[in-house]
Amino acid sequence: MQNNKSRAIVLISLAFIVAFSLVLAPATPVRASEGGGWGDFIDADGNILPGVIEGGEVSMSADWMPNFPAWTGIEMDATYNVMTSENGSSVLIPSMTTLFFMALNPIESGLTDANGMLGSGAGGMLLSGGLLGAGNVSLSNLFQALTGMSQVQADQFADAAIAGNGNIWSILNPFSGQTDLSTILMELANRSLQDGNIYLMAMLYESCLTSPTGCPEELCLVNPAACGLPTPDPEAPTPEPTPTEPPTCPGPNVEQAWPTISIRPTAPNYPVVVGQDPDQRGVDIQASVSIPPVVYTWYEPIYEDVQECRASGGGTSNCTRANGQPGWLRTVPVLVGCEFRQELLPEQITQLTARSAITAASRDWIVNGLGAHWYGAQVKQGAFNLNNYAQVNMGCNGGTCTGSLTALGIPYADPGFHDLTITVGTAGTFHNGRMITTPRILTGSGQVGVWVILPALIDANP
Repeated sequence: MQNNKSRAIVLISLAFIVAFSLVLAPATPVRASEGGGWGDFIDADGNILPGVIEGGEVSMSADWMPNFPAWTGIEMDATYNVMTSENGSSVLIPSMTTLFFMALNPIESGLTDANGMLGSGAGGMLLSGGLLGAGNVSLSNLFQALTGMSQVQADQFADAAIAGNGNIWSILNPFSGQTDLSTILMELANRSLQDGNIYLMAMLYESCLTSPTGCPEELCLVNPAACGLPTPDPEAPTPEPTPTEPPTCPGPNVEQAWPTISIRPTAPNYPVVVGQDPDQRGVDIQASVSIPPVVYTWYEPIYEDVQECRASGGGTSNCTRANGQPGWLRTVPVLVGCEFRQELLPEQITQLTARSAITAASRDWIVNGLGAHWYGAQVKQGAFNLNNYAQVNMGCNGGTCTGSLTALGIPYADPGFHDLTITVGTAGTFHNGRMITTPRILTGSGQVGVWVILPALIDANP
């Protein structure tokens, strides 16, 4: 039991020692001229090459990171600063917390898949043979595997570490002079400040396919083979891109409200047949119509002249199209916007007529009901063209068109109810000479009652 406890303490201590020793241990310099490895990322002075894709800080969930109960609200993700070269190799710089748990879970975390750590080329040897898992790893062997130290250097470093020697790092002194290692250490320090993490080690993966963070999308677009994707045949002809419909403005919209139309008697309140009216004034009829404007909405396209590389033209080709084929520059108008426009269009009135006709029920009452008591009762004038008695006005103002008909003194000679109708014709609406709405026929109705005074027969012999 005591051995297991001691072993656990040793493992945790080793994880921290590994983290610090990887940074401060002297790595074998790798020059860009050697090709591959760290030379894909740093130049001869240890500076980052311009073609490197810098992904910045990346956090991702990992099964090998500790899990806390949901009620704690604590989530621990694996955090790295990631760089990827043009040929697909990757450098992962784990945060100190991530590095600690990678050391405790070297296989699950992908730590053993690394091809190098700070250029030593020995990262893949970490925990090889299950040394840490079996519990029989020595500090000397571990330092040799991780840093590429010689046996003597590793033994001295391990002895100093075990003895707790405060001058342990003086054995290595990696900061003397401008070395590749010191430049990389400064790069780690700068990234630590930028991301707010502590970066102690850089791990090299010869392929992003084996890196815990995978391959970045930018790389896969320009180098699909590095991402394990099929590479297009360079000899295959490049197809012309499918032409897309040019952008257009939204279509027009028409809103047409229903008009207000009416016809009714205005005076007198209780008209009697003209034959019984001592003044013989008849009946006044008023008809009117109001047509709201048609709301026409459209979008005015706005164009700008731009140069595009087209497939045809005269003379020598002076540009390259998107498919890599030669082209010719041409100035073409391109839609850059749509300006909202709205206008109120009048629907002009072309005609306004009104009529009056006795109802069928009133006609029947005159002939059959009244005629049974008064011999010779009949309909004298059952219909009127009210325009013959009227003044008609029509016009438009502010998009609204109106019409009115005022018929005075209609000489109704037949008692009963008379139906009134108004009929309005329109010309439709137009915008810039183009018809927007078609002509319409609008109708309205009303009714007027005409009374008759019937004398009563009084018995002369009571």
